Amino acid sequence: SIAEHKYVSEIIQNGGEIMAFDAGYADKINNALEEYRQDESEMRQNAPGAENFNTEAEGTKKPEIKKEPVDGSVEITFDPDGMTANMILHKAYNGGRPVTAAIVMAELLKKGINTGIDDLDIKDMVDGGVYETPICVARAIPPKRGENGSISFRYEKKRVPKPQHDEFGVADFRELNLIVPIHKGDIIADIKQPTPGEPGVNIFGRAIMPEPGKMPNITVGKNTLMTADGKYIVSACDGHIMYGTGCFNVEDTVTVKSDLDISVGNIDFFGDIYIKGNVMEGFSVKAGRSLKIEGTVFSADLSAGGDITINGGAINSRIKSDANVKIGFCENTDIKADGNVESAQFAFCSVFCYGELIAKGKTGVITGGTITCMKDVTAGVIGSEKYTATEINIGDGSVTCARKRAAEDELKTVVDIYEQASKNVDFLKMRKKRQGGRLTDVQSKQMKTETQNKVFYSVKRKELEEYIAQLESDLRHRDDLCAKVTGTIFPGSKFCINYLTLDATEVYTRSKVCVINDTIQIVPM
Repeated sequence: SIAEHKYVSEIIQNGGEIMAFDAGYADKINNALEEYRQDESEMRQNAPGAENFNTEAEGTKKPEIKKEPVDGSVEITFDPDGMTANMILHKAYNGGRPVTAAIVMAELLKKGINTGIDDLDIKDMVDGGVYETPICVARAIPPKRGENGSISFRYEKKRVPKPQHDEFGVADFRELNLIVPIHKGDIIADIKQPTPGEPGVNIFGRAIMPEPGKMPNITVGKNTLMTADGKYIVSACDGHIMYGTGCFNVEDTVTVKSDLDISVGNIDFFGDIYIKGNVMEGFSVKAGRSLKIEGTVFSADLSAGGDITINGGAINSRIKSDANVKIGFCENTDIKADGNVESAQFAFCSVFCYGELIAKGKTGVITGGTITCMKDVTAGVIGSEKYTATEINIGDGSVTCARKRAAEDELKTVVDIYEQASKNVDFLKMRKKRQGGRLTDVQSKQMKTETQNKVFYSVKRKELEEYIAQLESDLRHRDDLCAKVTGTIFPGSKFCINYLTLDATEVYTRSKVCVINDTIQIVPM
C-alpha cells in the first residue's frame, strides 16, 4: 500500500547510515513492516463503521495472508583496542530459526574474535532467550605488570651504642661497637632486579605488551661500587662502613672528631685511625695501620701496626707500635716499638725500641726510667740536677744474633720451597711439550699454583737476604753505638752498651758515651 511504502521509506532514510555495516538490517525492515501491518489492522477494526464492515464481511471469507519467517540474529560489537566484545541477540519471528550458541561462536570467529570468549554466558543468553540486551561475551587477558626492583641493605643505617655484657650481665660502656669494619668485596646491599612482566592477549589473539617494573633508586657512596651484573653493592676497599648523605660510604680511616670517651668507646680497627681530641682514661685504641692523635693520651692503651703519632703527650699510658712512635711528651709511660721513638721529654718512662731513641731539641730530656734501644740515643739532657736515677741501654748483640739466626732459618725454608716450585714448573713444561703443547685440567691448575709459589718465594727470598745483610751490618758496627748528648749528663745516669756499663759520677756537657778499646767512655763531642 501507499502507507506501507511511505513507512518503509522513512525507515530507510533514518537508518541509511546503519545499513552500511548492520548485517541484520533486512530482518529489521521485515519486522518493522509486520508491526506496521498489525497496527493498521487494529486501527481499521476500531474505526467508526467498522462493525458494519465486519458484519458484511462475515459472509465473505477473508483470504489468509502468509507471513514470511524471520530468523533470529546476533549483533557483535567490540572496542578498537580489542579488550572486550559485546553481544545482542535479536528474536526470530514467524517461525524463523532462533539464534544458537554455534551461530554466535561462528559470528565471533567471523569477526576475528578468538580469545577470552565466555562460553557459559553465551549459552545462558541463548538458552534463556535474553534478547535486545547487550552483554560482554569476550574479554582480553590483561598483561601482568612487572614488579619493581628493590634494594635491601645488610648493614644498619643508624648505629646504636650496644655495650657488651660480661658473664654476670654487667655492661661495659667502653665497648660500644660503633665502628663496623668491612673488607674489599664485602656485600653492602642486595639489589632485586625489576621483572619485565607477563604479556596479555586481546580478544583477537594479539599480544598486549606489559609495563615493565622500575629500577629502585640506587646511590653508590664513597668507596663502594655496583657489581657488573647489577645484583649487589660492594665495598671497593678495606675500611669501616657508615651511612650518610642518603647512601652507605666506606672510609679507609676512622676519624673521631672529638675526645675518645664514653660517647665513642674503645676502637679496634684494621686500618688507619685519626683522633682529633684526647684519649681519656681507661680507653683503648687498636689500629691495624697508623694511629694519629692530636690531643693527649691519659692512662690509655694504644697499639698500631704502623706509626703512632701523638701531637700532645702521653701520661701513664701503654703504647706499642710495629713501626715508629712520635710523641710530644711522655710521662710514666711504657713504650715498645719496632722502629724509632721520638719525644721532647721522657720522664720516668720505660722504653724499648729496635731503632733509635731521640729526645728531640736542645732541651730534649730523658730523666728517670729505663731506656733500651738497639741503635743510638740522642738527647739534650740525660738525668737531672737532683741526680735522678736514669738508665740507658744501647744495643744487644744477643738479640741481633737471635734475629739473624731466625731469619737464616726462614730463608732456608723459603729457598727449599722456591727450588721445588722451580723444578715442578720445569717438569710441567716438559710434559706440555710431550703432550703436544697441552696440559690436562689438573696439570694446568698445578702449573698455576707452582708458578705463583715460584714468584712469591722469589720475592720473599730477596727480602730475607736483604734483612740478614742488614743484621750482619748491625753486628759489625755494634761497637759504634753511642749516646750523644748536646746538653748535660747528670750524675745518677747509668749507661750500658753491649754489656759494658758506666755510671756517670760527675756532670758532663756536650759529650758522647761510646765504646773505646772495649770500655765505655764519656768523651767530648
